[in-house]
Amino acid sequence: MIPPPVDVHEFELCTHKEDFYLTASRMLPYKRIDLIVETFSATPHRKLIVIGDGPEMAAIRAKAGPNVIILGYQPIGVLRDYLQRARAFIFAAEEDFGIVALEAQACGTPVIAFGKDGALETVVPVGEAHPTGLYFG
Repeated sequence: MIPPPVDVHEFELCTHKEDFYLTASRMLPYKRIDLIVETFSATPHRKLIVIGDGPEMAAIRAKAGPNVIILGYQPIGVLRDYLQRARAFIFAAEEDFGIVALEAQACGTPVIAFGKDGALETVVPVGEAHPTGLYFG
């Protein structure tokens, strides 16, 4: 696989993290934003910010509890700000790569990723040298 170009220089390291989690994606079934929203809605003591838009938006909004804030599409500057401040980035997609997970890591934000496909090549799990996140099944 030839990885797509990722301009991580646009994303600055930020060590001060706030008490919220973030996911950002086009809202398509294989991105599994619905799974993330359902999980956070079932754990109301954790705040989730969702950035993105797409055909699954109405279904995802319907699953969102009061601790889930859906911002819709946001410009890159807003996304970068949230990536820098998030406690962790949640990545549940089944895809070959996942650019936004690398952008989160460039900000110093750990990634909680579905342990399959491209995330296995880009997220260094806890227990290895220089971890950048962890996997879930």
